[in-house]
Amino acid sequence: MPMYTRKNASEEASKTASAKRPASPRSSAAAKAAPAEEELARRAAARKRAAAKRKAKERQRQKRIFLMAAGLFLSALVVLVWAIVLMIQRNRPERMTADATPLASSAYPGGTNPNDPSGGPIAGTLPKGVTVNGIQVGDMASDNARSVLAQAFEKDLNSVAITLNNEYFNATLNRHDIGAYFDVDDALSQAASGYFTEVNVPMRYDSETLMGALAKLNDQVPGHATNATLSIEYDSYTVGKTTYQKPKFVYTEGSNGMQLDTAAVKSQIESALNSGTYQLSFSPSVTVSEPAVTVESLKKATTKLSSYSTWYYFTGTSSTDKETLAIREGRDANISKGVGIMSVITLKPGENFSFNKKTGDRTEKRGWAMAPAIYGKDHRPEPGGGICQVSTTMYNALLRAGVEITYHRPHSIPSDYVALGWDATVDSGHIDFKFKNNKQNTIYLFVYITKNKDSTRKKDIHVDVYGMEEPGITYKAYADTPIEDKAVNPEIKYDKKQYEGYQEKTRNAHNGYVVTTYVDMYTDNKNPKTIYKYTATYDKIEEQWIYGTKPTPTPSPTKTPKPTKTPKPTATAVSYVPGY
Repeated sequence: MPMYTRKNASEEASKTASAKRPASPRSSAAAKAAPAEEELARRAAARKRAAAKRKAKERQRQKRIFLMAAGLFLSALVVLVWAIVLMIQRNRPERMTADATPLASSAYPGGTNPNDPSGGPIAGTLPKGVTVNGIQVGDMASDNARSVLAQAFEKDLNSVAITLNNEYFNATLNRHDIGAYFDVDDALSQAASGYFTEVNVPMRYDSETLMGALAKLNDQVPGHATNATLSIEYDSYTVGKTTYQKPKFVYTEGSNGMQLDTAAVKSQIESALNSGTYQLSFSPSVTVSEPAVTVESLKKATTKLSSYSTWYYFTGTSSTDKETLAIREGRDANISKGVGIMSVITLKPGENFSFNKKTGDRTEKRGWAMAPAIYGKDHRPEPGGGICQVSTTMYNALLRAGVEITYHRPHSIPSDYVALGWDATVDSGHIDFKFKNNKQNTIYLFVYITKNKDSTRKKDIHVDVYGMEEPGITYKAYADTPIEDKAVNPEIKYDKKQYEGYQEKTRNAHNGYVVTTYVDMYTDNKNPKTIYKYTATYDKIEEQWIYGTKPTPTPSPTKTPKPTKTPKPTATAVSYVPGY
């Protein structure tokens, strides 16, 4: 019987299975294996790329490490070379020197060492071989070196003799005249630094001290320039029966002159000291000097910044009743007196002004006339009545010049000489009007009265404000529309002492108002900025009447009069009025 091995059995089984399967170009098992092979290929490629990236990063890391090491090596090499150079310089026969530059003050205030991290005073022993201005201070303690240098410098300072000689004077300046000194702290700081072995510090001077000495010499030069001057004069004139004075600026031109050329003298002295020359003689030059103050500069400082005016009646006509005429004459007397007191006001920057302080107490004994003044809800005669029109005119002029108002109050009843909200009342010892010069230069107020151009019965109050010109700056004053509260309910008071039918009006009605006023500052007619705002309130005042309530008595009957005799006829008289 034939024998079969495992291989033969396997081969036989394979042949049998092949015989049983139908014939096909590709088996199903091969079809399933294809996607798996593609996935394996992709994974292998990804692993290769990742490995390449890791190698690239490793190369970059190694490169950075190399560059850092190279940098550290080069730095160490530079430090080593610098140390070698310093050692060579210290041992060289030729020494380095330090020449200090003259300054107006110490280079190291307080004697501090710039190379000392603590910034403390110079201490310890100075380096070997160092000199200051040829004086050996090496190996000395700093305190000893300071003493040695101070003694040597004192000798040089005492030798200072700078002679100025020309046709006007012959003077010699010493150390005190120029404020001469040596900066010992500076010298020790440089010597202690170790960078220099020969330190040279020049003699220095105090600029203010030197200029003061030269100014005294300059006073001996004849024919100095004179500055332009400003004065205030007055034009006199008469309005009605009163004489007034109107202020005005008067400018006087300056003149050229001669003066010492202080800049050139200062330069020559400085050069001599820097070169170590302490004895010097030269003829200083004299130059033409021009006025420091010119008429043009004075006019700029007295530019008219603003002006304001109000008018008032000072007299009446032939038909004016005596009471009205007396009121007008009293107001005119007080206004004229107040304007005369104010006339010219000069305020320096930051200076304050008080209206009441300027006029003093307004009483009859001091020459103030009785005239109606607003008091509470009505008018009543007071000494100085009408003076508020002067303060009001000033108030409006100042606002339009941008001057700071520090205190003011409006009347309790609107005034008829200015628009609502623009009045400033005053009351002696009670209500004041104050302002402050908030400008950078002096301001001037001119207060005066002129004849009104439209009426011979009126006068005008003027206030002009002058000061330094303000190029491009303008001020605009304006007000909101007033809110009105009309007085429509008269107050009635009853008097039992007066008979029925008696009626008397004891107070006039005044409508109430609330109005806000503003002042804006413009730069080149744009960019308005509100610099002043005030809300004025005028309370409503009702009309007031008094009615009598006492019953009217019944009249008693009268007797019938007896007939009179007929008079005899007389001659007719003819009237004659001269001039008609």
